[in-house]
Amino acid sequence: MPSIEKIKNDLLGHCTVIWGARMTGLGALRKCKAAGVYPVAFIDSDPAFRGKQVANLPVYTPSEYWGKFKEFNRPAILIAVSLKEDEIRSQIQTLGESRVSVFSFRDDSSPYYTVDILGSCNLTCASCPHSIVSHGVPKGSMSLENFKKVFDKIMLDSPDVSHLSLYSWGEPLLHPYVADIVSYVHSQDVAVALSSNLSIRFDARIESLIKQQPDYLKISVSGFYQDVYGSTHQGGDIELIKSNLYRLRHLIDKYDAGTLVDINYHLYRNNNGLNLDKFRELAIELGFIISETYALVMPLERVIDHLDKKIDLQTKLLQKNLLVTIDEGIKASSEFRLPDGNCPFRENQVNVNADLTVPVCCTVFHREGTIVAENFLNSDPQTIREQKSRVKLCTSCSSRGLPEYNLGLNRAGWDVFASEKESSLLR
Repeated sequence: MPSIEKIKNDLLGHCTVIWGARMTGLGALRKCKAAGVYPVAFIDSDPAFRGKQVANLPVYTPSEYWGKFKEFNRPAILIAVSLKEDEIRSQIQTLGESRVSVFSFRDDSSPYYTVDILGSCNLTCASCPHSIVSHGVPKGSMSLENFKKVFDKIMLDSPDVSHLSLYSWGEPLLHPYVADIVSYVHSQDVAVALSSNLSIRFDARIESLIKQQPDYLKISVSGFYQDVYGSTHQGGDIELIKSNLYRLRHLIDKYDAGTLVDINYHLYRNNNGLNLDKFRELAIELGFIISETYALVMPLERVIDHLDKKIDLQTKLLQKNLLVTIDEGIKASSEFRLPDGNCPFRENQVNVNADLTVPVCCTVFHREGTIVAENFLNSDPQTIREQKSRVKLCTSCSSRGLPEYNLGLNRAGWDVFASEKESSLLR
C-alpha cells in the first residue's frame, strides 16, 4: 500500500474513484481519508454491486463510469484490486481514454497481509483440504497474545498497511477472541476482513463481533435447501445459516455498523437453479450483496496432482459436480496471461498461519516445500521475499497458468464452459 504522503501527491485535487469495492477498496478508502482525499465512488465489475452503495458511496460498473467520467473534475482511478490489476489496466487501456489518470494502490514493498487466526474448520467441504482425513497440518488457534505480537510486527514492517484479512483455511468465527482481535486492528485504523461459513451457534460471539464493526464479512454458501447445501458444504446447517443472516441484519442495524456483508455463493451443477434464485431473494430482502463464483478445487497441491495424472478419488468425484472443471478453468484463464514470473499471490501478499509459520502464498496448504519462515515473529520482510523466490512449487504453478486459474481471470470464458453443461439440479 502506498504511503499517505504518496496518496496526497497522486490524488489530492482529483475527483477519485476506487476500482474495487471489497476489502482492498475499503482499506484504500480508509487510507485516502487519512490523506485528506475523499473518493466519490467505487468501480466494480461484479454484478453483485449493481445499484448498490458501499460505505455510503455509489458503486459504478466500468461502463457506467466511462459514461460519466467527463462530469468529474480531473478524474482519477485508484486501482485497489491488486490480484487483478494487470487485467484491469488492460481493460482501461482498451478503452483508450487518456483523460483519466490511473494510479495503483499496490506497493510491492508494502504487501497485503492475511492472518489465519484459526487453523481448523467445523465443516469438511469436498473442495477444501479440511475434508482430507489426517492431512497432517496443525489445527490449533492463534492466541490473542500472539496475534497482538503478529499485528504489532506487521505495523512495524509495513506501517502503511490499510487492511488485514483474518482468515485463510480456518473458520475465524470459532475463535473465542475474534471480537477482541478486530478491536485491536481497528485501534490502528486498519480495516478488517473476515470470511465465515456462518454455520455456528455462538450468538453472543456474533453480537460482540458486529459491535466492533468489521469492515467486510464474506459468508460462503452453496445452496438454499439442506439437501443441496449439505452435498457441497458437508457438516453445515443451512437453516442455522439463514437464521444467522437475519441475526446479522438485526445487529448491523442495532449498532449502526457499516459492515459489508457479501454472500459468496459457490456455483455447482446441482445448485444454480431454484436454490440460487432463492438466495438472491434472501440477499435482496436483507440488503446484502450476493456474489456468484464458480467452485474451485483447492488447494493448489490437489490441482497440480490432477494435472500430473495422480489419481485422487475425491477430486475426481468433485469434478463431476463442477460447472467449470479444472482443465476448463485453466483454458479459460489462459486467455489472459500474467507477465512472465509475475504471481500476485506470491509477490503482493504475506500469509501467517495460526502456528506462526509463513507459507509462500494463500493457495498452498501442505507444509512440505511451501514454508518460507518457521516463525513470522522471528522473520524479516527481505528474508521472506528471498525465500519465496526459492520455492520450487512456484515454477510448476506459473508454467501451467495456475495463478490465472486461481484468480478466475477471463470470467466470460468460464461462463461459456458453464453454459455448455447440463445442470444436475436436485430441485
